Amino acid sequence: MTKLESLSNQKWVLKSHPKGDFVAKRDAELVEETIDLSVLKEDDLVVEVQALSIDAFIRTTLDKKSYHMNVGVGNSINAIGYGKVVKGNKQFSEGTIVQGLLEASKYSMVSKEASAMMTKKMDLPRVSPHASLGVLGISGIAAYVGMFVSPGKGRGPKKGETVVVSAAAGAVGCIAAQMALLTGATVIGVAGGETKKRFLLDELKLDGAVDYKCKEKTIGEQLDELCPNGIDFFFDNVGGQILDEVLQRINLYSRISICGAASQYNSGKINDKSSIEGPSHYVKLAEMSSTMSGFNMMHFSKSFPAAIMYLFWHYYRGNIHCPEHVETGIESFGKSIEMMFSGGHSNFYFVSCTCFLMK
Repeated sequence: MTKLESLSNQKWVLKSHPKGDFVAKRDAELVEETIDLSVLKEDDLVVEVQALSIDAFIRTTLDKKSYHMNVGVGNSINAIGYGKVVKGNKQFSEGTIVQGLLEASKYSMVSKEASAMMTKKMDLPRVSPHASLGVLGISGIAAYVGMFVSPGKGRGPKKGETVVVSAAAGAVGCIAAQMALLTGATVIGVAGGETKKRFLLDELKLDGAVDYKCKEKTIGEQLDELCPNGIDFFFDNVGGQILDEVLQRINLYSRISICGAASQYNSGKINDKSSIEGPSHYVKLAEMSSTMSGFNMMHFSKSFPAAIMYLFWHYYRGNIHCPEHVETGIESFGKSIEMMFSGGHSNFYFVSCTCFLMK
């Protein structure tokens, strides 16, 4: 076999830090380059990217200052994904399928330090190849931690309680809502648009759904109808107005688990703490002896084995699933980030970078 000397690559780079909403044509660029394999360090990896997960945190990395990581102008935009090693090192040989943080590109260069954070992707029977990025990966683990670990021991949803999940048609929210159903709670999902509302009711079989885009009824009016006895547990991916509406309806000893604040991401407010829209009804927590806690799943790594066991158990039994929304080709990555915040996507959202994935 002839050894490769160079690779023709396409990768997404940041052209400018977004001012307000991310616009792919303005803020990013798909550039072409040639990777000269002969000049790379011995311990560097090159990965042929097969799939990239489109996650809300990506948008937060594009601001000048960022909690997760910071992408400088002219540098590659990153996403969690998997692919095949085409230039190996001591840790991963050529042909190995690896998973971790990759450049949004056809071929991703991974330094020795970054490759230490990569893992070998497992192939499991009767499992979608993309599930390791979604329901059996960070989306599922985040849902588990936010439901059962972060709120405190024994303080997750309980049978007979009323649970509300925001962004319930997204990857994390979809899984969290199904976890709440499995506890025997009454589960209300919040999503935008009639199509997503039907998904929550008809496919996930939730007990009710709030459409925050509804013209006839406000979010508060819909919550009053669906949660006449108040709210005991709220799994929040959105923040903003939805969090405020829930706070006004919490019961005694309720729990709020903050997973994310998607309503603040695309505007860039999440990284400008002085302009974040905070909850104006937070005093309800004191009035109802309730708690609101946030979490970064990476701070709960000791719970990952239990989370993975739980997810596999219910995945194989058909109790938890997450439909896939796929865009094809690395050129679709930029528009996919836009769509993440325009409401044009649903469920586990990813970009398929090779035709292999579509077989």
